[in-house]
Amino acid sequence: MTYNDGFDNNPDVEVFCGGENEKSAAGAACWRQGNLLHFGFEQDPSELNEEGRRLLLNSIAYISAFKEDRPIAVTPSVFAGRVGLPRTYLDRRMRGKADRSELKWMITPALFDKVTAMDAAQLKKWYDENRGFLHPGESPERFLEVDEQARKVGAPFDELSFFERCIAKLGESEVAEVLHRYAPVETEKLKTSAEWSQWLKENKDYLFFSDQGDYRWYVDPLAKKRHVPSAALRGPARASK
Repeated sequence: MTYNDGFDNNPDVEVFCGGENEKSAAGAACWRQGNLLHFGFEQDPSELNEEGRRLLLNSIAYISAFKEDRPIAVTPSVFAGRVGLPRTYLDRRMRGKADRSELKWMITPALFDKVTAMDAAQLKKWYDENRGFLHPGESPERFLEVDEQARKVGAPFDELSFFERCIAKLGESEVAEVLHRYAPVETEKLKTSAEWSQWLKENKDYLFFSDQGDYRWYVDPLAKKRHVPSAALRGPARASK
């Protein structure tokens, strides 16, 4: 099974069956990304029991309805090299009761030393103030660190207000660089405030942010095609009519 760790916040992802074995019931046993089905059981279909075969057939029947939906966000494989971890990994260690020492393989050494010196209340306060600016750094390990350039913009890069702040400050040093770091890849040719403002007006309702590997905004093409806000086009609603 797979832990979603915020992955199902992406509009093209739908977890429709959980389960429990070595992992908790929060693990996703059957889920889809766009028109792709993840059936989280290792057995060959011939080895499945009656309930398993029915679950497989029902999953195939369900996914067949999603003829227009496609995977949107880029999610690099962990088998191809180190990727930036989603911040949900940090949530359990910064805000919850999970072992704080595990942060050592998630964040930069300097940041690890800083946060582990804090008590629980200080750590929660620091994390609430800085979560929206944590991103993978340039180290080979892709450890998470605070993006100081993004902090200067004055809005977390995973909130829509980030675009408005950047557009308003576009003439200032490093702002364009920060904007292109998190904006959808298709915006790389946009330069002026007028161009960015027009783009934002056309796409605002269809934008979503994903930190599942690449920490970037995306435009939901299916929502834009149907003229339905991406936040409202989820789950079965994304099936073809």
